[in-house]
Amino acid sequence: MNWRYLTLPILLPTLLLSSCATNPVTGQQDFVTLSEEQEIAQGRQYHQSIIAQYGVYDDPELQAYVDRIGQDLAAKSHRAHLEFHFTLLDTPDINAFALPGGYVYITRGIMAYLDSEAELAGVLGHEIGHVTARHSVRQQSGQLATGLLNVLISAATGSETLSQLGNQVSTAFIRGYGRKHELEADRLGAEYLHRTGYNPETMLKVIGVLKDQELYEIARAKKENRQPNIYHGVFSTHPENDDRLKTVIRAAKNLSVVEYREDNQAGYLELIDRMTWGQNPDQGVILENRFMHADLGFALEFPAGWKIENRPDILVARSTENSAQVQLRLVSLQEKETLAGLLKRLTKNSKLAVEQQDYGSTARTTATVAGVGQPARVSAIKLDQKQVLFIAGTSVRDQFEVTNAQLLKINASFTRLSPEQIKDIKTPILKIVPVKPGDSFTSIASQSAINTDAEDTLRLLNRAFPEGSIDTYESVKTIIFSD
Repeated sequence: MNWRYLTLPILLPTLLLSSCATNPVTGQQDFVTLSEEQEIAQGRQYHQSIIAQYGVYDDPELQAYVDRIGQDLAAKSHRAHLEFHFTLLDTPDINAFALPGGYVYITRGIMAYLDSEAELAGVLGHEIGHVTARHSVRQQSGQLATGLLNVLISAATGSETLSQLGNQVSTAFIRGYGRKHELEADRLGAEYLHRTGYNPETMLKVIGVLKDQELYEIARAKKENRQPNIYHGVFSTHPENDDRLKTVIRAAKNLSVVEYREDNQAGYLELIDRMTWGQNPDQGVILENRFMHADLGFALEFPAGWKIENRPDILVARSTENSAQVQLRLVSLQEKETLAGLLKRLTKNSKLAVEQQDYGSTARTTATVAGVGQPARVSAIKLDQKQVLFIAGTSVRDQFEVTNAQLLKINASFTRLSPEQIKDIKTPILKIVPVKPGDSFTSIASQSAINTDAEDTLRLLNRAFPEGSIDTYESVKTIIFSD
């Protein structure tokens, strides 16, 4: 008899019995595999990765404001003893999320669409709810249990899968936790709003605004043939049609008698006035089809109509007409390495046929996309003694000749910016402006610094999507270039 197989069935119930803990919210026993100390340590570890990926938005006053609102809510939560950390991330992504152990994040992208301090509190309260209910720990523990059961099944057949157990535990911190946990987080968020003196029905307003943005983003992503970038907390239906959501949020009002404070719309709008919009200028600026990077001192032009997405670590450009896509990132030359040598190293092809051009080096190669090999072109442009701009582009085989010509044209468009050109680069910012007689969303959009779908974007920012009138507004949010 193989004693290893006999031991495994005994270990599972032992682990299940020894891994139960009282849920801070419900008071019931949950199956969890992390102690509170381990949960905090895990959050601290992932926190460093989040900061490295997104960066902290450089506005101490706004950071302190977010932290103050968050700390007030956390102090009224079911885990007030935790040391909570609230961080405003420097990204246009419309998102907010929480790590285990009290690490909560909100992006400047989502803050642009909020309209008051109470709404900010609603988003933070929702994320605090994920922490207090230990959603991440419960989800990870459930995945671990599934992994152990899979080990038992495999052990019965003699398959070696124990080493794969760690792969069963995945994190969904940024993507959300599913409808059940999201609903619970909204209920808890509403409760914490009530305890702190904010009207819990603000949660419905926040979710409705973000739902409109989600619907717009899904339609736009489908048109551009890409995955939508949406806030994970939004439900599949609009809150005005979700009776269960309205019930759990409005139940918070029955907890005690509270005279709710003002939502502080004026104070909130004053703080986000002149907040950076879109990409961080330190990571480059996109103006129509031109990408300019002030710190690195260069510019590139893409074909008209291409969609350009500037992320902290990579730039992605896609054709809306075919499957062509390009990725740009910075790489470092090794000691005494040439541009040709770099391309051979990155493609793992020592026989790569590299061509020398005025801008740098380039070569045709192949790329694997969704498991399928496609023709591709890779290029390297030297920025200084160590840094190189690496450009990789591809499309399906029957469209690649057109794509290849476009890639070569993108490479050839590379120019170094003069000090005067760098000085002239303007940063898009959010600005609160008064509504003048004769103004419309169409007219304000035409004067804005928004490149794509300007009117729809302004309507979303100002709670007038899709067809609201500007007539009742004294002021609106718009996007302008910094001075």
